[in-house]
Amino acid sequence: VDSNAETRVIRGIESRVIMLGFAHDHETLQNGEPNPFQDARVRRAVAHAVNVTAILQTIMRGSAEPAAQLVAAGTSGYSDANGARPDYDLDAAQALLSEAGYPDGFAFDLSCPNDRYLNDEAVCQAIVGMLAQVGMTATLDAMPVSNYWPELRADNFDMYLLGWSPGTFDAEHPIRFLVHTSGERLGTWNFGGYSSDRIDELLPVMQSEIDPAARQAAMDEAAAIIQEDMVYVPLYVQPLLWGVREGVEVTQRPDNFFILRWVTVN
Repeated sequence: VDSNAETRVIRGIESRVIMLGFAHDHETLQNGEPNPFQDARVRRAVAHAVNVTAILQTIMRGSAEPAAQLVAAGTSGYSDANGARPDYDLDAAQALLSEAGYPDGFAFDLSCPNDRYLNDEAVCQAIVGMLAQVGMTATLDAMPVSNYWPELRADNFDMYLLGWSPGTFDAEHPIRFLVHTSGERLGTWNFGGYSSDRIDELLPVMQSEIDPAARQAAMDEAAAIIQEDMVYVPLYVQPLLWGVREGVEVTQRPDNFFILRWVTVN
C-alpha cells in the first residue's frame, strides 16, 4: 500500500494490550498434573522467557510497542512508577523455575485464538518455542474465537492469550473486568480466577475518587500489585494499520472504531 502512489498507510497504536493469562485457581493442569501457574515465580519465569522484542521485530514487523501494564502508556491512570516490564532473561527464568520446584520444567497447554488479534496464532507459536528454551513445554491449542471464549469460560485452559482495549480509555477498566475477583458484575473476564482483597478494595476508590492525585495513587498501588503477583504477562500494544487512497482524509481512533463522519473525501 505504501509503495503505491495512489494509496498510503496510516500507522498508529491501538489501545489494545495483548497479554498472557493463567489458570490461577485451577488445582491441576489440563493433563492432570499439579498446576505450576499458581506460583507467582513460575508466572514471572514466563515473563522473562518470552522475547517480546523479537516478536515485535519479526512477527509484528516493528509496528507494535512493548507493554508493561494492562493499558498502554498515555492511557488515563497509567502508572509511570510501574512502567518497566521484565527483561528477557533466560537465566532468570530458569532460576525462578528451579526455585519454584520445576528445575526440569513441565508440560502444559497454551490456548490461543487464530482469528481474533493481529498475527495471534503466529505469536503463540513463537511463544511456544521461547518457553521451550527453559523447559516449559507448551502444546498449542489454536482455534477460532467463536470457540475460544466458550473454552475459556469452561475453564479448559492452562495459559491463554488475551487482548484488552479499555472502552473508557482509563486504567480502571481492565482492573474492573480482568483483575477484580470474579462475580456477576465484576471480574467477568477474569478467566483465571485471580483474587486480591486489596485490588477489590482499590477499585471503588478508582471509580469514585475525584482528587486526581489520590486516584492516581490507587492506580499506582494496583499496578504494583498486579506486577508483583504477575497476574498477567503484558506483551505488546497492538498496532493500527489502515490503508487509505489518495484524496481521503480519515481520523484513526485508538480503539480501532471507524467513524464515517470523521472521513473527508476530496
